Amino acid sequence: MSRSLAAVSLVALLTVTAAATAGADNPAAARFARSSLTREIDARAAAARPTAATAWCGAAAQVDRVPNAVAGNPVHWVYLIPSDGTDSLGDVANAMQSDADQVDAWWRGQDSSRVPRNDVTVFSCGTQLDVTTVRSTLTGAQLTPISSRFSGIIETLERAGLSSPLTKYLVYYDGPIDDDNICGQGGSDSTGLGVAIVFYRSCTGVSTAAVAAHEFLHTIGAVPTGAPNECTGDNAAHTCDNESDLMYPAVGGGPLSAKVLDPGRDDYYGHPGAWLDTQDSPWLVRLDSQAQLALTVSGPGSVAADVPGLQCSSRCTTSWNSGQRLALIATPAPGAKLVRWAGGCSGGAGCNLTVAPGATLSALFAPATFRLTVALTGKGAVRSSGAGIACPRRCSASFPSYSAVRLTAAPSKGWRFRSWSGACRGPKKACTVPMSAATKARATFVHA
Repeated sequence: MSRSLAAVSLVALLTVTAAATAGADNPAAARFARSSLTREIDARAAAARPTAATAWCGAAAQVDRVPNAVAGNPVHWVYLIPSDGTDSLGDVANAMQSDADQVDAWWRGQDSSRVPRNDVTVFSCGTQLDVTTVRSTLTGAQLTPISSRFSGIIETLERAGLSSPLTKYLVYYDGPIDDDNICGQGGSDSTGLGVAIVFYRSCTGVSTAAVAAHEFLHTIGAVPTGAPNECTGDNAAHTCDNESDLMYPAVGGGPLSAKVLDPGRDDYYGHPGAWLDTQDSPWLVRLDSQAQLALTVSGPGSVAADVPGLQCSSRCTTSWNSGQRLALIATPAPGAKLVRWAGGCSGGAGCNLTVAPGATLSALFAPATFRLTVALTGKGAVRSSGAGIACPRRCSASFPSYSAVRLTAAPSKGWRFRSWSGACRGPKKACTVPMSAATKARATFVHA
């Protein structure tokens, strides 16, 4: 027996009543290109979902832990429950971790040069998924109808602050459903924000790893318009030439390992055509083209990148897809300033660079001002090139750090300038101090 529900795109022709209603009821959902993954049931699919092979060892968190352990555009995993739902993170996170491991291994088997960039973090037992738990403000009854569930989950993520266009969110929804033939939904909006949803209580006997991988591919653009074997009508955004293709509009009861990533490489992955190729997606780690960025931060401040994965206040080495463009943001501590960049950037303004093999960068921070203290022996005066120092005996003033200050010694009548000591040296009357630290100088005058 075969049961299926058409997949639709909410930015194209709306031909399915449920999908059209969801878009009309909520503009937040309507902006997404959305897909509904369906299944086929046969005798082999009747078995219960297998126990997770990998136990998740993390701790519950309601925020995205930063910085990400893997630099670059991430796939962040979310466990989402209704406001009145039972929190079963301990069980579901095990399945999520197992699915992530399966997808990683399967993808490497399909393409040894790529793998999804899952957001992981280091726990006491090792590096595993960074799972965020989100409890919706909507009840299970409100999230049950398929016509409004997708939009309700999007709204829930946005309220929780999980709405970065640099991130794809892979959500395991653990709540009641009204149609157990729909295994998941996924899509992205025009900003790049993407949401892939696995309906955890749906499609018993179907691989949740296969559903997760299918919906993730929708968030990065599969299957693009113009693909030779794209389905028509209600099944658009899928392929219809090969039932083993992961992007076929219906999924059976077999494991993810039975699926193929774009058989023939002619539709959505690794193809030679002019239409979008998801193999080029920034949400994939390019295993064959990695480059390290070595960053050194000196002084009271920190550096972060506009792309997740870099937050540094000392010495940090991060790996990126070679050619990754980054905008580096320098954040001085209170009362401090960025003095200058060196290496991949220069000067004291913004820093934009492209990561390439051997890339290095340093950022120097310092207090906004340093104190300059001048003392005199004998009779005379010392003045600074700018306002601040004008003293016949002993005086001090604050000057912008790393902005050189010129001091000039002038002897009184009947006296002569002999020499400087401290930060200034020698018999010349003029001296320049770099103000790279709190500084002291002494001018000595003797009888003429």
